[in-house]
Amino acid sequence: MGIVFNQPQTIVQLLEKKLTIPEYQRPYKWQPKHVNQLIDDIFNHRTKPCYRLGTVVLHQGKELESEEIKSALNIVDGQQRLLTLTLLCTILDGEEKSISSTLLEHEFGSSVSIENLKNNAQIISERVAGLSPVEKQELLNFILNKCELIQVTLDDLSEAFQFFDSQNARGKALAPHDLLKAYHLREMMDSTEQTERLHHVSLWEQGVNPDDESANLHTIMGEFLFRMRRWIDCDYGIQFSRHNIDVFKGINLDSTQYAYVDAMLALDYAIETFNADPARKWDKQTKGYPFQVDQVMINGKRFFEYIQHYMTIHSKLFIDKDAKLASFLEEHTKYSGSNRKGDSYVRNLFLCAVMYYYDKFGDVELDKAAQICYRWAYFLRLDLQRIGMESVDNHARSTRGLFKVISKAIHPQQVLTFQPPPIQELRFKNAEQVRQSIENMMNGNFK
Repeated sequence: MGIVFNQPQTIVQLLEKKLTIPEYQRPYKWQPKHVNQLIDDIFNHRTKPCYRLGTVVLHQGKELESEEIKSALNIVDGQQRLLTLTLLCTILDGEEKSISSTLLEHEFGSSVSIENLKNNAQIISERVAGLSPVEKQELLNFILNKCELIQVTLDDLSEAFQFFDSQNARGKALAPHDLLKAYHLREMMDSTEQTERLHHVSLWEQGVNPDDESANLHTIMGEFLFRMRRWIDCDYGIQFSRHNIDVFKGINLDSTQYAYVDAMLALDYAIETFNADPARKWDKQTKGYPFQVDQVMINGKRFFEYIQHYMTIHSKLFIDKDAKLASFLEEHTKYSGSNRKGDSYVRNLFLCAVMYYYDKFGDVELDKAAQICYRWAYFLRLDLQRIGMESVDNHARSTRGLFKVISKAIHPQQVLTFQPPPIQELRFKNAEQVRQSIENMMNGNFK
């Protein structure tokens, strides 16, 4: 295992290879500024005998039996640049149609990719429109035969991602959620059909680029699920990064033999059996896996379902038009100064606590629980002059804090009897509505 090829390749040599864009790749997202920068670089260096454009990282799958498929190289890093170069060369080639690349045959399922490809093709066409046929041919020859990319091919996908992540290349490194998407897709390879994998990838990409940015996948994973899973364990939860993606890795039910997994395996089997029963065609009833936010993560498709489950809960509680806590949020979290950075940290703490309670007890006493969560979280706003994420993190992961109380609770009443810290002295007086809300809740005057 390891690097099987590491050499500079001209663009024509790369485009002649059987390049594929795997399911786990992010959409094509290059904007006009990236395309123009690439074209400017090429124009400015077209008199050089050789011009190097960076690195492309490829994965050669050894496990595939078909020789035709085995010869394919999955693009791990360099998709954005390779697609743009393919567009550029194809447009310069014009009616000659001498450019042949498997990338031209790729079917893009993402509307984001399709829209960006159309827009960037238009930009390239406009940039080269003023060139004569001879100038276009000279530029095409320079790109194909004089421009190079360092091709690094590895036969282990994990190593390919690690290599990519370590490079200080111009391309944007894979975000934590990209790495997790790739990891869990690999975990699905032996147990699911391609159509099911594509279904989860499609939902995932919709979460990455939603219509409502407040409910995107980055936010749900980084500011809610990551923090809740860490805070419940009294652990650091400030920033989700590639260094702590293990928070979202767990067990593979098909290969793990530990005793504690038996209950999870039985539940998984029950859900699959229920949903596969022909009776579902008649009663139209299906069951989702009954996730708990702090459970051991189940690798593969259950991971994708887990993320979608909590994106739905987040919207149901806070975002939807008829969200369960919409009026509570409007009345108590929107006040003069609520857009301050520190106040946004406190609001996130409050939302995480409410979401954790709802995850465990549902609608039961939800309004009263929201008051407890508010008093506990917004205590910080009145107690501290300046609020950093470190202060919020320390408050959240305290062994005597609300997350630990909810974690240990068997009945809602054990949460509702929790006493948030009393406000001895108002160190921050520029949040009168917060003070009034807390006092009303403590005095039983909450409506």
